[in-house]
Amino acid sequence: MIKLVYVIARRPELSRQAFAEYWLDRHGPLVANHAGALRMRKYVQSHLFEHPSNEGMRAARGMRPATDGITEVWWDSLEAFRAAYATPDGAAAGAELAADEARFIDPAGSTVFLTQEHEIFDRTDGAGPGPDALKVTYLLARRNDLTQAACHETWLKDHGPLVRSFAEPLHMAKYVQSHTIAPELNAGFRAARGFEPPLDGITEVWMNTLADLEAGGATEAGRRGGAALVEDERRFVQMDASRCFLTREHVIFDSTR
Repeated sequence: MIKLVYVIARRPELSRQAFAEYWLDRHGPLVANHAGALRMRKYVQSHLFEHPSNEGMRAARGMRPATDGITEVWWDSLEAFRAAYATPDGAAAGAELAADEARFIDPAGSTVFLTQEHEIFDRTDGAGPGPDALKVTYLLARRNDLTQAACHETWLKDHGPLVRSFAEPLHMAKYVQSHTIAPELNAGFRAARGFEPPLDGITEVWMNTLADLEAGGATEAGRRGGAALVEDERRFVQMDASRCFLTREHVIFDSTR
Protein backbone atom coordinates (compact mmCIF):
# COMPACT_ATOMS: atom_id res chain seq x y z
CA MET A 1 0.00 0.00 0.00
CA ILE A 2 0.96 3.66 -0.34
CA LYS A 3 0.00 6.54 1.93
CA LEU A 4 -0.64 10.19 1.14
CA VAL A 5 0.43 12.54 3.94
CA TYR A 6 -1.21 15.97 4.08
CA VAL A 7 0.42 18.33 6.59
CA ILE A 8 -2.28 20.86 7.40
CA ALA A 9 -2.14 24.48 8.55
CA ARG A 10 -5.48 26.10 9.33
CA ARG A 11 -6.71 29.30 7.73
CA PRO A 12 -5.51 32.22 9.90
CA GLU A 13 -9.00 33.55 10.62
CA LEU A 14 -10.08 30.23 12.19
CA SER A 15 -9.60 29.37 15.83
CA ARG A 16 -8.00 26.03 16.54
CA GLN A 17 -11.34 24.71 17.84
CA ALA A 18 -13.33 25.91 14.81
CA PHE A 19 -10.75 24.42 12.48
CA ALA A 20 -10.71 21.05 14.27
CA GLU A 21 -14.51 20.82 14.39
CA TYR A 22 -14.92 21.58 10.70
CA TRP A 23 -12.17 19.17 9.68
CA LEU A 24 -13.57 16.32 11.79
CA ASP A 25 -17.33 16.87 11.60
CA ARG A 26 -17.78 18.34 8.11
CA HIS A 27 -14.80 17.42 5.96
CA GLY A 28 -14.29 13.93 7.38
CA PRO A 29 -17.74 12.67 6.36
CA LEU A 30 -17.35 14.31 2.94
CA VAL A 31 -14.15 12.35 2.33
CA ALA A 32 -15.88 9.17 3.49
CA ASN A 33 -18.69 9.78 0.99
CA HIS A 34 -16.15 9.86 -1.84
CA ALA A 35 -14.02 6.94 -0.66
CA GLY A 36 -15.43 4.56 -3.28
CA ALA A 37 -14.99 6.90 -6.23
CA LEU A 38 -11.42 7.67 -5.15
CA ARG A 39 -10.54 4.06 -4.23
CA MET A 40 -9.40 5.12 -0.77
CA ARG A 41 -8.78 2.26 1.67
CA LYS A 42 -8.22 4.15 4.91
CA TYR A 43 -8.45 7.74 6.12
CA VAL A 44 -7.07 9.08 9.41
CA GLN A 45 -6.99 12.60 10.82
CA SER A 46 -4.33 13.32 13.48
CA HIS A 47 -5.19 16.49 15.40
CA LEU A 48 -2.63 18.52 17.33
CA PHE A 49 -2.63 17.55 21.02
CA GLU A 50 -1.56 20.53 23.09
CA HIS A 51 0.89 19.59 25.84
CA PRO A 52 4.14 21.05 27.25
CA SER A 53 6.03 18.16 25.61
CA ASN A 54 5.53 19.83 22.22
CA GLU A 55 7.72 22.77 23.17
CA GLY A 56 10.23 20.45 24.84
CA MET A 57 10.62 18.33 21.72
CA ARG A 58 10.86 21.42 19.51
CA ALA A 59 13.38 23.26 21.68
CA ALA A 60 15.65 20.24 22.15
CA ARG A 61 16.03 19.97 18.37
CA GLY A 62 15.72 23.60 17.21
CA MET A 63 12.69 22.73 15.09
CA ARG A 64 9.80 24.57 13.49
CA PRO A 65 6.68 24.91 15.67
CA ALA A 66 3.86 22.38 15.58
CA THR A 67 1.29 22.54 12.82
CA ASP A 68 -2.45 21.98 13.20
CA GLY A 69 -2.69 18.38 12.08
CA ILE A 70 -2.02 15.62 9.60
CA THR A 71 -4.31 13.80 7.17
CA GLU A 72 -3.27 10.31 6.03
CA VAL A 73 -4.99 8.41 3.21
CA TRP A 74 -4.07 4.91 2.05
CA TRP A 75 -4.40 3.34 -1.42
CA ASP A 76 -3.55 -0.17 -2.60
CA SER A 77 -0.83 1.14 -4.93
CA LEU A 78 0.37 4.13 -6.93
CA GLU A 79 -1.48 2.67 -9.90
CA ALA A 80 -4.73 2.62 -7.90
CA PHE A 81 -4.14 6.23 -6.83
CA ARG A 82 -3.55 7.43 -10.39
CA ALA A 83 -6.48 5.43 -11.77
CA ALA A 84 -8.90 6.82 -9.18
CA TYR A 85 -8.33 10.43 -10.19
CA ALA A 86 -8.34 9.59 -13.91
CA THR A 87 -12.05 8.67 -13.95
CA PRO A 88 -14.82 11.30 -14.31
CA ASP A 89 -16.25 10.37 -10.90
CA GLY A 90 -12.82 10.49 -9.29
CA ALA A 91 -11.95 13.83 -10.85
CA ALA A 92 -15.27 15.32 -9.68
CA ALA A 93 -14.79 13.93 -6.16
CA GLY A 94 -11.28 15.32 -6.00
CA ALA A 95 -12.47 18.75 -7.10
CA GLU A 96 -15.23 18.79 -4.47
CA LEU A 97 -12.80 17.84 -1.71
CA ALA A 98 -10.30 20.49 -2.81
CA ALA A 99 -13.03 23.15 -2.79
CA ASP A 100 -14.04 22.14 0.72
CA GLU A 101 -10.42 22.15 1.93
CA ALA A 102 -10.17 25.79 0.87
CA ARG A 103 -12.72 26.63 3.57
CA PHE A 104 -10.42 25.64 6.45
CA ILE A 105 -6.87 24.93 5.16
CA ASP A 106 -4.13 27.44 4.35
CA PRO A 107 -2.25 25.86 1.41
CA ALA A 108 0.73 28.20 1.76
CA GLY A 109 1.51 26.63 5.17
CA SER A 110 0.61 23.07 4.19
CA THR A 111 2.21 20.31 2.14
CA VAL A 112 1.26 16.99 0.54
CA PHE A 113 3.48 14.04 -0.36
CA LEU A 114 3.14 10.32 -1.06
CA THR A 115 4.93 7.77 1.10
CA GLN A 116 5.68 4.10 1.65
CA GLU A 117 5.34 2.81 5.21
CA HIS A 118 7.98 0.82 7.10
CA GLU A 119 6.77 -0.65 10.39
CA ILE A 120 9.77 -0.88 12.72
CA PHE A 121 7.96 -2.47 15.65
CA ASP A 122 4.50 -3.06 17.09
CA ARG A 123 4.42 -4.00 20.77
CA THR A 124 0.61 -4.24 20.80
CA ASP A 125 0.53 -7.78 19.32
CA GLY A 126 -1.33 -6.44 16.30
CA ALA A 127 -4.22 -5.01 18.35
CA GLY A 128 -3.07 -1.45 17.73
CA PRO A 129 -2.57 1.33 20.29
CA GLY A 130 -5.29 1.83 22.90
CA PRO A 131 -8.25 4.24 22.69
CA ASP A 132 -6.39 6.87 24.73
CA ALA A 133 -3.21 6.66 22.66
CA LEU A 134 -1.14 9.68 21.73
CA LYS A 135 1.23 9.85 18.78
CA VAL A 136 4.57 11.61 18.51
CA THR A 137 4.43 12.92 14.96
CA TYR A 138 7.81 13.81 13.45
CA LEU A 139 7.78 15.62 10.09
CA LEU A 140 11.21 14.98 8.66
CA ALA A 141 13.29 17.03 6.24
CA ARG A 142 16.66 15.53 5.35
CA ARG A 143 19.95 17.24 6.00
CA ASN A 144 20.94 19.61 3.22
CA ASP A 145 24.10 17.65 2.47
CA LEU A 146 22.32 14.30 2.01
CA THR A 147 20.43 12.78 -0.87
CA GLN A 148 16.96 11.51 -0.10
CA ALA A 149 18.15 7.94 -0.63
CA ALA A 150 20.99 8.38 1.89
CA CYS A 151 18.62 9.94 4.42
CA HIS A 152 16.12 7.11 4.04
CA GLU A 153 18.82 4.44 4.40
CA THR A 154 20.25 5.93 7.61
CA TRP A 155 16.79 6.50 9.03
CA LEU A 156 15.64 2.94 8.31
CA LYS A 157 18.76 0.84 8.86
CA ASP A 158 20.50 2.74 11.65
CA HIS A 159 17.99 4.92 13.44
CA GLY A 160 15.08 2.46 13.35
CA PRO A 161 16.92 -0.25 15.34
CA LEU A 162 18.18 2.42 17.78
CA VAL A 163 14.60 3.52 18.47
CA ARG A 164 13.60 -0.12 18.96
CA SER A 165 16.34 -0.53 21.58
CA PHE A 166 14.73 2.20 23.71
CA ALA A 167 11.11 1.17 23.18
CA GLU A 168 10.66 -0.23 26.67
CA PRO A 169 12.08 2.61 28.80
CA LEU A 170 10.31 5.17 26.61
CA HIS A 171 7.01 3.23 26.77
CA MET A 172 6.60 3.17 23.00
CA ALA A 173 3.74 0.98 21.71
CA LYS A 174 4.36 1.20 17.97
CA TYR A 175 6.77 2.89 15.59
CA VAL A 176 6.33 3.49 11.84
CA GLN A 177 8.52 5.35 9.37
CA SER A 178 6.87 6.60 6.15
CA HIS A 179 9.41 7.45 3.45
CA THR A 180 8.55 9.89 0.67
CA ILE A 181 8.14 8.43 -2.84
CA ALA A 182 6.87 9.58 -6.27
CA PRO A 183 8.64 12.95 -6.59
CA GLU A 184 6.91 13.81 -9.86
CA LEU A 185 3.47 13.47 -8.30
CA ASN A 186 4.52 15.43 -5.22
CA ALA A 187 5.77 18.26 -7.44
CA GLY A 188 2.41 18.27 -9.19
CA PHE A 189 0.52 18.62 -5.91
CA ARG A 190 2.68 21.58 -4.97
CA ALA A 191 2.30 23.34 -8.30
CA ALA A 192 -1.47 22.86 -8.41
CA ARG A 193 -2.24 24.20 -4.94
CA GLY A 194 0.69 26.39 -3.89
CA PHE A 195 1.84 24.08 -1.10
CA GLU A 196 5.17 24.16 0.73
CA PRO A 197 7.83 21.78 -0.69
CA PRO A 198 7.28 18.10 0.16
CA LEU A 199 9.13 16.65 3.12
CA ASP A 200 11.25 13.50 3.12
CA GLY A 201 8.96 11.50 5.36
CA ILE A 202 7.13 11.20 8.63
CA THR A 203 7.85 9.21 11.79
CA GLU A 204 4.96 8.15 14.02
CA VAL A 205 5.45 6.76 17.52
CA TRP A 206 2.41 5.75 19.56
CA MET A 207 2.15 5.67 23.36
CA ASN A 208 -0.94 4.02 24.79
CA THR A 209 -1.66 6.81 27.30
CA LEU A 210 -0.50 10.26 28.33
CA ALA A 211 0.83 8.64 31.52
CA ASP A 212 3.07 6.39 29.39
CA LEU A 213 4.40 9.40 27.51
CA GLU A 214 5.20 11.25 30.72
CA ALA A 215 6.71 8.16 32.36
CA GLY A 216 9.23 7.87 29.54
CA GLY A 217 10.87 11.11 30.61
CA ALA A 218 10.64 10.42 34.34
CA THR A 219 13.39 7.79 34.57
CA GLU A 220 17.13 7.96 33.98
CA ALA A 221 16.88 5.20 31.34
CA GLY A 222 14.15 7.09 29.52
CA ARG A 223 16.07 10.36 29.59
CA ARG A 224 19.21 8.64 28.29
CA GLY A 225 17.19 7.05 25.50
CA GLY A 226 15.59 10.32 24.48
CA ALA A 227 18.94 12.13 24.40
CA ALA A 228 20.53 9.35 22.33
CA LEU A 229 17.73 9.51 19.78
CA VAL A 230 17.98 13.28 19.40
CA GLU A 231 21.74 13.03 18.90
CA ASP A 232 21.36 10.32 16.27
CA GLU A 233 18.67 12.27 14.42
CA ARG A 234 21.22 15.01 13.75
CA ARG A 235 23.05 12.61 11.42
CA PHE A 236 20.26 12.76 8.82
CA VAL A 237 17.61 15.34 9.84
CA GLN A 238 17.65 19.05 8.99
CA MET A 239 16.24 20.10 12.33
CA ASP A 240 15.28 23.70 11.47
CA ALA A 241 13.15 22.46 8.55
CA SER A 242 11.42 19.66 10.53
CA ARG A 243 8.75 19.46 13.22
CA CYS A 244 7.94 17.14 16.15
CA PHE A 245 4.71 17.32 18.17
CA LEU A 246 1.92 15.26 19.72
CA THR A 247 -1.29 14.34 17.93
CA ARG A 248 -4.38 12.25 18.64
CA GLU A 249 -5.79 10.10 15.86
CA HIS A 250 -9.35 10.00 14.54
CA VAL A 251 -9.91 7.04 12.21
CA ILE A 252 -12.65 8.15 9.83
CA PHE A 253 -12.81 4.86 7.95
CA ASP A 254 -10.66 1.76 7.49
CA SER A 255 -11.45 -0.93 4.91
CA THR A 256 -8.01 -2.53 5.17
CA ARG A 257 -8.93 -4.83 8.06
